[in-house]
Amino acid sequence: MLLVDAGSLLFTDATLPPGRSGEQAKINARGMVEAYNRISYDAVGVSHLDLAAGLDFLQELRKNSSFSWLSANLVDAENNSPFPSFVVLKKAGLRIGIIGLTAGSATASATAAGPAGFKTLPWSHVLPGILEKLRPQTDLVILLSNETPQENKKISSQYNDIHLIIQSDKHARNIPPVLNGNTLICQTEKQGKYLGKLEINWNASKKWEDKSFDEAVLKRQELDRLSWQLSRIEKQGDPEQLYKNKPEALNAYRTLSERMMNLEKEIRLAEEKRKGNNDPATYENRFLEIATSLADDPEIAEITMATKKKINALGRIAGDQQGLPGYTGSQACFQCHGDIGASWQKSRHGRAYQTLADKDQQFNTSCLPCHVTGISMKEKTLSLALPDTLRNVGCESCHGPGLLHGTDPAKWKLTGHPRENICLQCHIAEHDDSFDYEKDSKLIH
Repeated sequence: MLLVDAGSLLFTDATLPPGRSGEQAKINARGMVEAYNRISYDAVGVSHLDLAAGLDFLQELRKNSSFSWLSANLVDAENNSPFPSFVVLKKAGLRIGIIGLTAGSATASATAAGPAGFKTLPWSHVLPGILEKLRPQTDLVILLSNETPQENKKISSQYNDIHLIIQSDKHARNIPPVLNGNTLICQTEKQGKYLGKLEINWNASKKWEDKSFDEAVLKRQELDRLSWQLSRIEKQGDPEQLYKNKPEALNAYRTLSERMMNLEKEIRLAEEKRKGNNDPATYENRFLEIATSLADDPEIAEITMATKKKINALGRIAGDQQGLPGYTGSQACFQCHGDIGASWQKSRHGRAYQTLADKDQQFNTSCLPCHVTGISMKEKTLSLALPDTLRNVGCESCHGPGLLHGTDPAKWKLTGHPRENICLQCHIAEHDDSFDYEKDSKLIH
């Protein structure tokens, strides 16, 4: 088995926020490298997001990595390469060459960590020489690229001896393999929500056979789509109960379930038909959802918990508590809106801060803004110094600052029912993939 990642692994932005938030992001990055070591990754491409804390920090992580960090075109001010361009590994009897390619947006003159002094060379300048070196010593060549899909297609059109491109375009979702010339281009959704599993039957001809019309492959792709649809439905609860008063929806769910069972039988039959077919260089791709229902690896769980505790411990060292201009806290609202206050205190919004405290994460600035009042993700460091009155998702999170309203409600009116864009600041798919504004916003009070 070969485990690789095309990059954009460590950070979500090209520069780190100042202060504790940036330091917390570094702690998280160290934890991710430790987890990748435990999983036994083989190679990771360097992207501009991985350089957010500066070249020195990434070099520090590299020294503690059991896998290779690769970039063929990242150079320092003296045009020296801080990372290996490629690595050759032997897996399943194959000599596999793995190249890293950093997108052009990595060029910078400074980072949050100080002067960076690095730049990226055009891929057309570096790839020919590397491929020349790899030809006599490899059977299969893989490019880990965080370039755009358009650039990766150009690369695949120009170099037939790059057999596989794994890309990490941060805007895309799971992309089934696309064969362009003799290069297979693949991508898995960002942030570890899925693993891409590519099973390859390689051959000395080093040529792919286009299996895009293979019956078994097409049916497996349909199975993956159905599995994804059904998992989203079942996350909401037992469909038989959810749709018991909605016969059309229930029939649709049962039809999907039946089709899924039939597909599994059809795939087995299609694979039996092609058994004994020795066509070279075939592949089969699957996207494996990393669902929360899956059991945690004990060592990875230990690394994750230790990382979270370090992040929280750093956040605990906060400055003096201070209020926010214009905000009063929910308790002031309850003087006139007592019935709503009683309902809110029993709600998940009313316990939002406590849910973090229960997990010892109440000082983690990556989480706090969505568990307190009046703080956006851009100001997340301020969340460490909020007074108790602004902890939890209070009235002013949805209706706006209430200080002036409290002095003269008739003159200073607040927002009524919260608009969808307010809810979507926190209820995004990464945090709440079942959020339905029309339904859920009616449950607030």
